[in-house]
Amino acid sequence: MTAASDDELPGALIGLFLEIDGLFSTVSRPLGLTPQQAQLLCFAQQLQPSFGELAILLHCDKTNITGLVDRLQRRDLVTRHPDPDDRRVTRVKLTAQGEALTCQFQQAIETALNSRFSAWPSTRRDDLVRLLRSATSVLQP
Repeated sequence: MTAASDDELPGALIGLFLEIDGLFSTVSRPLGLTPQQAQLLCFAQQLQPSFGELAILLHCDKTNITGLVDRLQRRDLVTRHPDPDDRRVTRVKLTAQGEALTCQFQQAIETALNSRFSAWPSTRRDDLVRLLRSATSVLQP
């Protein structure tokens, strides 16, 4: 096996990103969500983030978060509530309906990914998980 050249790594990572992004689009669309809305719901499930935190997590401007949250709130998927330690900060929390839809989205993603990697032996999948976790930590600011 030959070593990958420096220009192969970015191409491989971009290819992986595009496939995962496409999968998010494919899975979120039947649920009436955009991929970014699905990501927001997943973050809200784990963190109850502020608008500023969501902007960082979703790699967008804070003004975009307001529109995303408005649309999800109109569908009764999220609520806004003041931060208990700083009332100037608004946090996003899932409603029961939002929790159910987020779980449905996550299950569909899990099923799709597991089916695509089902032919791989478990040792290869374990190696991939270790590499991806390591790569994720390197890419985080």
